[in-house]
Amino acid sequence: MPIAGLAFLACLFAQSTNSGAEAADQYGGFKMGIQSYSLRGFDAADAMKHSKKLGIKYWEAYPKHIPMSTVPAHVKEQKAKLKKAGITLASYGVVGFDDNETKAREAFDFAKAMGFNSISANPKKDKATFDLLDKLVEEYQIAIAIHNHGPGADYDKVDDVLEWVDGRNPLIGACVDTGHYLRSNEDPVEVIQKLGKRVFGVHFKDVRTIHSDEEKAKLIAELPKNRANQLEREGKIFTILGEGELNVVGTLRALREIGYTNAISLEYEENPENPLSDIELCLQAVRDAVAYLDSDEEGFVQIFDSKSFDGWKINEVPETWKIEDGVITCQGLRSHLFYVGDLAPFKNFELKVDVNAENNSNGGIYFHTKFQKTGWPDAGFETQVNNTYSKDPRKTGSLYAVKDVTEQLIPDNAWWTQHVIVKGNRVIIKIDGKVAVDYTAPADAERPLGEGTFALQAHDPHSTVHFKNIRVKRLSD
Repeated sequence: MPIAGLAFLACLFAQSTNSGAEAADQYGGFKMGIQSYSLRGFDAADAMKHSKKLGIKYWEAYPKHIPMSTVPAHVKEQKAKLKKAGITLASYGVVGFDDNETKAREAFDFAKAMGFNSISANPKKDKATFDLLDKLVEEYQIAIAIHNHGPGADYDKVDDVLEWVDGRNPLIGACVDTGHYLRSNEDPVEVIQKLGKRVFGVHFKDVRTIHSDEEKAKLIAELPKNRANQLEREGKIFTILGEGELNVVGTLRALREIGYTNAISLEYEENPENPLSDIELCLQAVRDAVAYLDSDEEGFVQIFDSKSFDGWKINEVPETWKIEDGVITCQGLRSHLFYVGDLAPFKNFELKVDVNAENNSNGGIYFHTKFQKTGWPDAGFETQVNNTYSKDPRKTGSLYAVKDVTEQLIPDNAWWTQHVIVKGNRVIIKIDGKVAVDYTAPADAERPLGEGTFALQAHDPHSTVHFKNIRVKRLSD
């Protein structure tokens, strides 16, 4: 590696080496760790050294780095190595299970001896195996976290896991591999919501869909054969966290909502010989997501008091709108709720609204608009709310009919933050901190940006959309 590259890595490592308290702050209380498979190009000693430099304090160990054995001398040696590196062993895997009790007990005895409380697992899909696991998780009080491995694997979809954990001991659950669920066209946020308290592990990785035939052909020529074959089959490749389709902010929010306390294991599968700078970028994406999720939002002002429509005005069909537990819900005939408070109008601003859309629902958030008694607002622009509404291809995050998003970014029935930034002739729309639209209006635009107020849209009787925490920050001209 060139000297400049080594200096860059050294700088990154120095920045990311923190005390335990600082690391906890950086990761918002999450136990941020790594699946040591990400460091499979190194022996165990070097993998631990690199983990320490990266500020990583938790491992899900790959068996190559810590072989499974309950021999006391081996256990003592491995514990000493981990302690010296400042690493806590949080999990282990992925381990296969069948109905062989002797073999299964070896894995549980190893977990007990090493002191970790969950095993990432790929159990055989039969009653005898799960009956055995029921008995062992209860006896050892160590969780089994079924790991999904993407298309073609035994546990491809979340329903494959749910089918086998249903009615089983609460300690039989899942390790949510976000990358493999994305490969299987499942949203990890929705997966976490479905699994709830049965999430015992997380493998954090990202996937990007390749839409361009030209880019696809170029990548197939450059990638290792196994990755090129995956791309040909699925049209997807693994990528650095935050550069693909994973909603990092939404995933962390979902984990908080279920009270997740186990470690999150970054798993970066690419570039095994030299993954360190990529891993640091992945960790930075997690830190950025936590910072966005936990931002104190200095300068923002609430324009909805969570109790009433004071400062707001409904233009038609008032019964479409209601407030309950601090949430505005619209469900009914077309209607718009306009902000008419003292802070209006707005020209340059940042607006953040927390939104939740139910299945097959359409809605929207207008800016630079003005009150009108009936109809769709003539003035201003709409940023679309639509995850699965089938009659309109414009998806959540679109700057409606100006610059549209056609890929679904958010699952139904999940809260997200829709963030609109308007400065001069530029509009940026972020969904949970990730840019969905970045539009600059040309000087001769038919619809120039101006100023006005905000409005929430109720689209139709079959759509149900929820809004809360509406806050705005005025920007200088």
